[in-house]
Amino acid sequence: MPAAPFVHHGSRQRSSGRADGPRAPPRVKHLAPGGDDDAAAENVVFSPVSVHAALSLVAAGARGVTLAQLLAFLGAPSAEELAEFGSLVSHSVLVDRISSDGPRVLFGGGIWVDDSRGELTDAFCQVAVKSYKSKARTVSFSKEPEKAVKMINEWVKKATDNLIDTIITRDDITALTDLVLANAVYFKGEWQDPFRSSCTYQSTFHRLDGSLVTADFMSARGTRHVACMDGFKVLKLPYMPGEDEMEAGRRKRRRSGGASVDSSPEDNTQYSMFIFLPDNNNQEDGMKNMVDVVTAAPSSLYNILAETKERYVKLILPKFKIAFSWGHLGDALNQLGLTLPFSPETADLSGVCEEEERVDDNDGSGSRRPVFVGQLAHQAVVEVNELGTEAAAVTSCVLYGCCRPPPDRVEFVADHPFSFFIVEERSGVIVFAGHVLDPTN
Repeated sequence: MPAAPFVHHGSRQRSSGRADGPRAPPRVKHLAPGGDDDAAAENVVFSPVSVHAALSLVAAGARGVTLAQLLAFLGAPSAEELAEFGSLVSHSVLVDRISSDGPRVLFGGGIWVDDSRGELTDAFCQVAVKSYKSKARTVSFSKEPEKAVKMINEWVKKATDNLIDTIITRDDITALTDLVLANAVYFKGEWQDPFRSSCTYQSTFHRLDGSLVTADFMSARGTRHVACMDGFKVLKLPYMPGEDEMEAGRRKRRRSGGASVDSSPEDNTQYSMFIFLPDNNNQEDGMKNMVDVVTAAPSSLYNILAETKERYVKLILPKFKIAFSWGHLGDALNQLGLTLPFSPETADLSGVCEEEERVDDNDGSGSRRPVFVGQLAHQAVVEVNELGTEAAAVTSCVLYGCCRPPPDRVEFVADHPFSFFIVEERSGVIVFAGHVLDPTN
């Protein structure tokens, strides 16, 4: 199990000399083939930034030792800095650039509160709205559970542009359900250098168990950014960058003879997919060893990405579309040491709702109605083809009440299992991550 958090709150110097905020290397070691998680035997895709946002919103309502454990797990010194980072990501990183021919990026959240529950606290609402673009809605989980489930899943479907249509079922709603928190992220980007469909052909992909499958492979030759590390290679595939509307307006004013406005290219985002390909000599050990290197420290991934250089590359990469459902994410986080928010005996999430008194039927005494995270689930899907990438992810929390060697030409032939990350490079935020064990499955 790795010790590296989802987000490392360190300082990373940009070329301009400014330091940006936290960085987000994912906890992927236990998902590697041969790891402890059941997902080790299948294709995986998930969104570290979505899971991080979900846990960060829970942290906004946590108090005492529960908050301390969440902050330690997420690598944040304070709840305030966690909220500040959330605001940075949602308003500056996960920004739609489709109007300027850049990636389509959507991010938002929802909070569904049972009508028998007390009001959300002002402080929690402020963080939810400002940092995670979340909107609160009142539902009746106890009286109209089917209607509540339908409302949540309709929101999910819209937020992911129909890539994911269900994150919660009727069985997830019990008499103890007080709140459901969810966020969704959607990404669609076109390659800066698209593959020619005429160069796509069928060939053999080597699975970890030694069996072979026939897959569609994209191919290209030319200059690409690649790093040849000890035991694996890393290839960078950038997406068309686009620019934000404000920057587009500045450029338009300059072209039309308006006042000159200085701008930095770092005001824009730059998304890229990085393919991590183990050397072909021992595939299973190669995947394990590669993940060990990537997760050795919070900065390891970024140090590796910085090693990529322009080289002439013969590139062969399979097309793939994979979906992954993490129905028991809370159990996985428990194994990683995050336990308090999931226990009705220990969770202190008293900052979520205004304190509420209930009458005990037995003795008439009043007691506060606390909540805990009873269920944490995650779903993600990604498709990679000649034109680019489309991906989406949703994370949901159900809160229950307690009384409920480099050659001159690099051969990058991904005909065996590999890992991938979709990274916004200027902030270091990892939007999607995963590994492909069988591109045909």
